[in-house]
Amino acid sequence: MKKSVILSLGLLVFVAVFCGCQTPVKGPSDKQLINTTMTEWKAALEAKDLGRLMALFSDNYVSSSGSSKVAMRESMAGAIERGSLDNIEIKIENAKTTLVGDQATFGPVEITSDKRGTLTIEYTLQREDVKWLIVGSKRKEN
Repeated sequence: MKKSVILSLGLLVFVAVFCGCQTPVKGPSDKQLINTTMTEWKAALEAKDLGRLMALFSDNYVSSSGSSKVAMRESMAGAIERGSLDNIEIKIENAKTTLVGDQATFGPVEITSDKRGTLTIEYTLQREDVKWLIVGSKRKEN
């Protein structure tokens, strides 16, 4: 009896120490989540996958020129249809992420195409639920 009590207490102490010493699993940081969103944006744009691309834009999206998500979708669909996205090159490697509360900026992003030359854009993202979505964009002068 004494042996089983000691064994039970020993097991209890082991479980308490083991469970108490575990570090909680931490998810990806906001910067990592933003980078994931923008990497997916780049891949979707290069693949000319309009559905995948637009899933990364918030319903609250407004460009610096006042375009909505619906207008952006129409513009991107037209660009795909005209071949304006053929042979594009997108550089996000030099972009910096600046976090301010539940919003962030990501840029500069350079998009080069045969038809339009190079555009430099800065994106604004916002946390919506567990994802970061694009809520704004503005063109930077080269």
